[in-house]
Amino acid sequence: MCAKTIKRNETFPCGNCQQQVPISQRSCRNHCCYCLWSLHVDGNVPGDRSCECQGLMEPYKIESSSKGYMICHRCTKCRQMKKNRTAPDDNWDKIIELTQLT
Repeated sequence: MCAKTIKRNETFPCGNCQQQVPISQRSCRNHCCYCLWSLHVDGNVPGDRSCECQGLMEPYKIESSSKGYMICHRCTKCRQMKKNRTAPDDNWDKIIELTQLT
């Protein structure tokens, strides 16, 4: 049985650009809407905050899926990769830049 996502929709300071990231209007946010970087805080369940790594997650490409556009992140500390859905208020100039890299 899969564990359910723990929904956390809260503001946080970005570990990469230091901007204060606002609460998402659509759902829970797990990456910076300004620079698209994330933080490696979740373990096996999205929102569980159980990962001890705490490394910065670099956005390295964009993929299209049935869920919409996905930001692919790679941890700069442990190299684990994760995907996160884009949000309407994300920096679309940055998203377009990432699509040029793939």
